[in-house]
Amino acid sequence: MHLTIHTLPIIRNEIRTYKSLIKERDKLINDYEAPLKTLRNKLLEVEEKLELIKSPGKGDGLGGFVQDSADKYNYLIDKKDQLKKSIVDYIQSNEKDYLEDLKHWDVRIATVEYYLNKMDALDRKFIEDFYYNLSKTQCMERYNITNNTSLYRKADNILSNLLKNN
Repeated sequence: MHLTIHTLPIIRNEIRTYKSLIKERDKLINDYEAPLKTLRNKLLEVEEKLELIKSPGKGDGLGGFVQDSADKYNYLIDKKDQLKKSIVDYIQSNEKDYLEDLKHWDVRIATVEYYLNKMDALDRKFIEDFYYNLSKTQCMERYNITNNTSLYRKADNILSNLLKNN
């Protein structure tokens, strides 16, 4: 899904910010998933510890061993339940906003990609060089353009034609 852009200033801005949009989306994903990953790793550790402990009723009959194992086992079971609840609570508290924000960034990124893909190869190469890959001076040299005004005019003409033909 993408947005339809009708004006030159908006398409210019969206293309100019494309790389930043991707970084913002990646940060959003990381900020949401990092605490979830931490909780899941803690849960995995607890589950592994539980696997290593013998069941409380299977001690060797030497008194303290069974009680210590039972206490540790019960503590880990409680910890496992707490972690599962924390994961569910985290998802319930954050997922709706996260998915809304993610959709927002995904649509903006998809919009830029839609318009970039509608360009012919030479125009797209110029726009990418102009906005992302080269300095303005390098861009002028590469495309044999003598002044800044002509450079910006060329970019605007490409984008204006793209909007007209869309």
